[in-house]
Amino acid sequence: MNKEFWVSIARNDYRVSDGQTLENLTETLFSYLGSTDPELRDDIAYIVYANWLKREMYSSETIRSHVDKLLSNLDKGIGEIASDTVFLRTFSMLLLAEIVHNDNKKTLLARQQPKSILEKGLSYLGTEKDPRGYIPVKGWAHALAHTADLMLVLARNRNIGAAELWSMLVAISSKIVHSTDHVYIHGEDERLASAVIEILRRDLVSLNQLEAWAKSFSQPNGSDWKGAYVDEERNRAFQNTRNLLRSIYLALTLESEELSDREGLLRLFMNALSDLKPF
Repeated sequence: MNKEFWVSIARNDYRVSDGQTLENLTETLFSYLGSTDPELRDDIAYIVYANWLKREMYSSETIRSHVDKLLSNLDKGIGEIASDTVFLRTFSMLLLAEIVHNDNKKTLLARQQPKSILEKGLSYLGTEKDPRGYIPVKGWAHALAHTADLMLVLARNRNIGAAELWSMLVAISSKIVHSTDHVYIHGEDERLASAVIEILRRDLVSLNQLEAWAKSFSQPNGSDWKGAYVDEERNRAFQNTRNLLRSIYLALTLESEELSDREGLLRLFMNALSDLKPF
């Protein structure tokens, strides 16, 4: 199928054309997730699938089978650095985020599936070694940003409770304070901050827990950031850590919806920023 075929699908309000089946077309879309052609991944696979979800064209049973397929993709090539396998993993994450987003609006998944998605997503966050954002010619990889998008929608899910929300926060801080191989420059900090705000909005994690979490950024591995500026690897992690805390603080100041004890949260994250001392 050429790209014009998919353009015609979009022009026809995403209706399945004569002689085709939704099942076969979806298999084709999934085959595009690992493509090095950004049009096939972003403009076709992601956009078409998201629209078919939105239009409720899949049964719940079918969507649940899609989850299993997409989760299995997260293991393919994991641990590789700067290889094209990253696209299959990261765009599988993005489709999982779309599924959870739709499940948040209308029950589609089995009760335990959001937790299973979270468990696998957090494992993926810890094991993904390719930090690239935008790759010339091949387009967006954006593993960390897509993982943040998944955590954001999971934070809103009715089946995700306090323990799971806390596990997300711990995974985020662990990833960032140990990010010694790359400085994230493609908005990853803002995407993670948006996920954190959704976790805070649930008001299930206590302020004492949040204070301990914020303080953990200033004491990675039990020591402070002293000397980080003159150590290349630690400086990368320091910059990522400071950027994330700044983004969380800014997101809190701009938050229009009511948050429990927003002023207390602002003080908490300002203190965390003040405690980051690289000298």
